[in-house]
Amino acid sequence: MKTSRTKIVYDYLYEQIVSYKLKPGDPIIEQDISTSLGCSRTPVREAIRILAAEGLVRHIPARGAYISEISLQDIEEIFSLRKMLELGALKEGLPRISDEEIQNVEAVLAGLDQNSESDAFFSSDRLLHDMIVRNSGNKRLMQFLDMINAQIERVRRISALRPQRLSNSKKEHLEILEAIKARDLERATQILDEHIENVKLSCFDVLRIPPIR
Repeated sequence: MKTSRTKIVYDYLYEQIVSYKLKPGDPIIEQDISTSLGCSRTPVREAIRILAAEGLVRHIPARGAYISEISLQDIEEIFSLRKMLELGALKEGLPRISDEEIQNVEAVLAGLDQNSESDAFFSSDRLLHDMIVRNSGNKRLMQFLDMINAQIERVRRISALRPQRLSNSKKEHLEILEAIKARDLERATQILDEHIENVKLSCFDVLRIPPIR
């Protein structure tokens, strides 16, 4: 997908965008990036092209590249897709999720406390959701989620800027795991649906966007 230098630039810009260090509307100055990373502008342009394809960057003719804005419709669409795909994955995959996988995720979540770095919370979040999606066994579902993963990660990080969101997510994740362990599809589906909705509402709150009622 990317040359080594393009990947370095891509990873750098991706992290800057999803961590909200580069905010919606901020310009991407190619020369500043190439100087900072010690590379030519070619890999910078290639990385920008990939990020634009993933919806994180937009290119304005004669003006340059900018971090994509996030609208109410963007958030609604992203979370609507997440719900459809992840709830479907849970329905297909719950019987396949092993006790060992559940215990591994539980152990990671149990190690989180108020002193844990935010990246540790993000890693545990991905671990749980990846477990659900992977066990669906649906390759096309996994491929589609991978296509919008960058946008999902971006709004996930934004939602975490709301006070107590990370600790609340940990609690919700443990409840989802308990329902999965009990093989209670109805309960697991309900909690997962509520969890995704709570993340969406936190994103609205951080961005000061009133949700659709």
